[in-house]
Amino acid sequence: MSKNKLQKIAIIGPKDTVSGFRALGVVTFDARDGEGALAQLRAIRAYNDDASQTDAYAVVCIIENLLTEVDQAEYRKLTSGALPAVVSLPGPEGATGFSIERLRSLAEQAVGSSII
Repeated sequence: MSKNKLQKIAIIGPKDTVSGFRALGVVTFDARDGEGALAQLRAIRAYNDDASQTDAYAVVCIIENLLTEVDQAEYRKLTSGALPAVVSLPGPEGATGFSIERLRSLAEQAVGSSII
């Protein structure tokens, strides 16, 4: 008999930016820079891969400006696969354009031409 894991949502970013999400039941992870965000994402992936856990992260949100500082090859490796789904959110300073560029790139790979 297979066990269904309880699905959770996480957010990675500066503590003062993400702490309010706890009121919504979101698990928060503090990261002040890109390397810290990647380290937290690695920890979440390791947690999900641990078969002894009764829950897993289905969605991980990362504050967008942290993603502009990370090694994109490492980021792609960590975000490959179905779960967790990794979504970038604009921080207090607004959108940086990273998310729309990533979406444009993914759409171009999927259909073979730029549609966004």
